[in-house]
Amino acid sequence: MKRFALTAAGFASAAIAGASVADVTVNYDTGMVYGGDGVSFDLSGYTGTMTGMTVVANFYNAASSSSWASDMLVAVSNGTSGVSAGGYNMGFGFTDLGGFSWSYEFGSYSSYKSASFDMTGNSGSLYVVNGWTGTTNFAAWSGSVTLHGLTAVPAPGALALLGLAGLVGRRRR
Repeated sequence: MKRFALTAAGFASAAIAGASVADVTVNYDTGMVYGGDGVSFDLSGYTGTMTGMTVVANFYNAASSSSWASDMLVAVSNGTSGVSAGGYNMGFGFTDLGGFSWSYEFGSYSSYKSASFDMTGNSGSLYVVNGWTGTTNFAAWSGSVTLHGLTAVPAPGALALLGLAGLVGRRRR
């Protein structure tokens, strides 16, 4: 029975480790933002090499002559460098993955950008911004950004609890 308890704990930790390898999808809603404004998300719980990003956007333009859907700027940073896509006249100084071929029309858009970007270091961020700084009108984007190839870093306590469960199970037998 002792061997079974330790084996079960080993299988459970392998299952958690296996489940942590997946693409990371972040849902966003910028709300109504002026040029240069947006939202950011903490990516400190993820590591690995980002192989690309899929951006899905629902665009609403508060004034028909202000921002276009393609003005949306999406950037990923590892704390020291980064990659970005989109934006009209704004950037973060990161490696440019190219613009979005979206129009000024209200609606839903989707785009994939290929990348090879190291997210090792666990201090990353995702930014979704109105990338046209010349606008004085509001625009809004909502949707999702999927970062392909990243791995969730398990919390140190998760594996410790599995080990403790194995020891407790062993002791009870």
